[in-house]
Amino acid sequence: MVSPCRGLLSSTSVPEAPLHFRQRHRLAHAREFAAAFNAKVRKSRGPLLVFTLPNDLGHSRLGLSVGTRVGNAVARNRVKRLIREAFRLEQHALVIDGRGYDIVATVRPAARGDGSARPRQPLMPLASLRRVLVDLVREADTEWRRRERRDAAAGSEAQP
Repeated sequence: MVSPCRGLLSSTSVPEAPLHFRQRHRLAHAREFAAAFNAKVRKSRGPLLVFTLPNDLGHSRLGLSVGTRVGNAVARNRVKRLIREAFRLEQHALVIDGRGYDIVATVRPAARGDGSARPRQPLMPLASLRRVLVDLVREADTEWRRRERRDAAAGSEAQP
C-alpha cells in the first residue's frame, strides 16, 4: 500500500523508497548530540531549530531535544512525533549528494502573549514541517560546503 503522504512533496520525495524510522536513523548518545551542537551550524525557521553535522553513513540520523518550556508531556510528545514523522517521510531528501547528516531538532516555545492557560497550538502542520525540515537541512548543507571550500582554500595557501 502506498502512503497517502508519499506524493505530498513530489520534488523532494523519492518514489517507492522504503520509509522506515529504525534505530540506525536515531542519535542515541550524548556525545552524538554534543558533536552536532558543537559543530555550530544552526538553522532555524519559526519555532524549529536544527543543528547539523555531516556523517559518513549515507543516511541521515535524527535526534530530538524538546524542553519543558514547550509544554506539558503531552504537548512535547506530540511535537516529537510530528518531527519524527516529517523526518521519516523526508529521510531520502535529507541525503544531499550522497552525504547524510546528524540532525538535532529543537523547538522553541511558542509565544502566546495573551497570558492564558490554554494549551499551545501544535508546532505546525505536518506538510509544512516536512518542507521546513528539508529546507533547513539544505541550507545547512550549503553552509557545510562553503566551510569546506574555505578550509580547502586556507589549506592550499598554507602550502609552499
